[in-house]
Amino acid sequence: MKRKNRKKLLIGVVCICFLLINIPRIKWYITCSRQLKYYNNEIIKLQKENEQLKEKMEKIKKDPYYGEKILRENYGYTKEGEQIYRINTDTNKGRQ
Repeated sequence: MKRKNRKKLLIGVVCICFLLINIPRIKWYITCSRQLKYYNNEIIKLQKENEQLKEKMEKIKKDPYYGEKILRENYGYTKEGEQIYRINTDTNKGRQ
């Protein structure tokens, strides 16, 4: 009877020691797997963005008016002699 109890106690102690030694490794593994998942998602997102930018570049190369449109809308470029009027759409700005 005592021999069985000693065996169970020894097995329990070995299991506890094994767990205590491996807990930092398990935490590290979980952290690494989360980072891997995050970076894989980032890669997918950046690949999609890269494709969109490639398509936009092709449109600009093929259609000069598209490039002009982008320059006008995003960067405020104008043709010679052209004037830009900015309209304030915020109605609460003048009221106080």
